Amino acid sequence: MKKKTAPTKAASRPAKRKATPSAQTTVPGPVQDIQVRIAARAHALYQQRGCLDGYHLHDWLEAEREILGHPVMGDQTSERI
Repeated sequence: MKKKTAPTKAASRPAKRKATPSAQTTVPGPVQDIQVRIAARAHALYQQRGCLDGYHLHDWLEAEREILGHPVMGDQTSERI
């Protein structure tokens, strides 16, 4: 009589992997799209100022106001002194 043996795994077989979408194929959502638009506008404001450093927060907030349409009543807390 022959002995029954458990089947062995072939060592040469690669493990199965679940398909995961790569970062290049994902489409940005609405939040990422707005952030990209704000960043581009903030960079344009930076360039309009002559690439003067130290106003990044002011530029970002101004771009945010323009893109999102939030009026501000004389808030100058983000300006550099």
